[in-house]
Amino acid sequence: MNSYGKRILAVTGTGSFLSVINSSSLLIAIPAIIRSLRVSFFMAIWVIVVYSLALTVLTPILGKYSDIIGRKRLYSSGYIVFFLGSLISSVATGGGVLLAGRIVQGVGGALLFSNSLAILTDSFGPTELGEAMGINAAIVALGTSIGPLVGGLLTEFNWRYIFVFNMPIAIYGFIASTVTIREIPSKISAHIDVRGAVLLSLTIVTAIVFMTVLPGISYRSATFIGLLVSLLLFLSLFLYQESVSRRPIIDPTLFRINAFRDSIIALVGGSIARFSVLFILILFLQGPLERNPLTAGVLVIPFAGAMGVFSFLSGNLKGKLSPSGMESLGLILSGIGSLLLGAVAFSASNYVLLGSAMAVAGAGSGLFYTPNSTVTMLSVSPGKRGETAGVRTLMLNLGSVLGLTVVFIVISAYVPGSIVDSIFLGLTTPAVENFTGAFIHATQIAFIIAAVFSLFPVPLVVKSRRRRKLSDT
Repeated sequence: MNSYGKRILAVTGTGSFLSVINSSSLLIAIPAIIRSLRVSFFMAIWVIVVYSLALTVLTPILGKYSDIIGRKRLYSSGYIVFFLGSLISSVATGGGVLLAGRIVQGVGGALLFSNSLAILTDSFGPTELGEAMGINAAIVALGTSIGPLVGGLLTEFNWRYIFVFNMPIAIYGFIASTVTIREIPSKISAHIDVRGAVLLSLTIVTAIVFMTVLPGISYRSATFIGLLVSLLLFLSLFLYQESVSRRPIIDPTLFRINAFRDSIIALVGGSIARFSVLFILILFLQGPLERNPLTAGVLVIPFAGAMGVFSFLSGNLKGKLSPSGMESLGLILSGIGSLLLGAVAFSASNYVLLGSAMAVAGAGSGLFYTPNSTVTMLSVSPGKRGETAGVRTLMLNLGSVLGLTVVFIVISAYVPGSIVDSIFLGLTTPAVENFTGAFIHATQIAFIIAAVFSLFPVPLVVKSRRRRKLSDT
């Protein structure tokens, strides 16, 4: 790997690390935010969701735009926007201001995410890309692994320090990206499908709002029916617009590429599983087990640490296992780990069992993402890599929101919202104590559902591998 490649890895790794550690460290601060700003559990969940919402809406649009105007300016500006969002969030005095800061952070994250994988793919040849993706994935996993620990440590002082922690990283990233990245001239005509971008944004916003309010509303309510009808209408209009547009935001022909389509479906399943498991663990440790943020951050290290180690190793296993083979193995291990976590939830006092199950789930998640990224990005032509990275991030974030929604729905089915708020406020009443067993049972169900989402894409990945072998033959 040449010196330019190493510098590019440092720059793109900084952006990935910044975004991931921000999200994973903030997850562990949810109870502290509830107590500090006196907001509900639902509002605290939206502090997490609104970032993914902005990221999901903008990433495919900005990915397409970067294919037209170039990636350097968009990527570098992402650090500045992320810095501003962190600043607003760090001084928030209420839930509304914190949500606004998180939206700004999401815009910055979209500018970074929509370009980082495309910049990597542009900078490395096929022989080195697997290693580069592995290193980048290991950096992402490092952010995920130390995020809960950093978040727990900073929350012990004040949860606002989580946002302050982001600021010097963002400043470094801006300077390094401005100096390092070489712009590759675009050969695509400067045209964006504005109507398609608007319809895509409306579809995603409606879908995420629908998913997050679903646990608290009746299926017969006007809210449920109105959101469902709106979602179907916007989605239908978007699909029609993309089919007739000369320059669609998401090119429908991408999904005719077998390797691309199969890897995206697997990505959604793996993303739901990974985010569900991490979120359940944090709620489980700080809820029924009553651990403080720092202790909870330490206790989830087996999951995140194994993910980091195997993300790095996956980039060096390409000579021994095919990318599809690593994807399949990763999904299987992730599913087994989730089932084991569900099996040992009621015996959580035995940390050896709990930690071992976390490590299996984390290893599977880490083993999956690097080959999945490589297969997805190499399945398309260079002129569509920005768009492809945008679509991949869109699906990744939709998966994370779906994972959060699944956990939220399951817990709401067993434990009333007021009891959940009381648990995280530290209130010990007979009503709260009566629902502790139900909370643990709900987490078991959520772990099993996470396993299902991890395992269902395996046959598809195996079939895709056989199809590519036949094609090569």
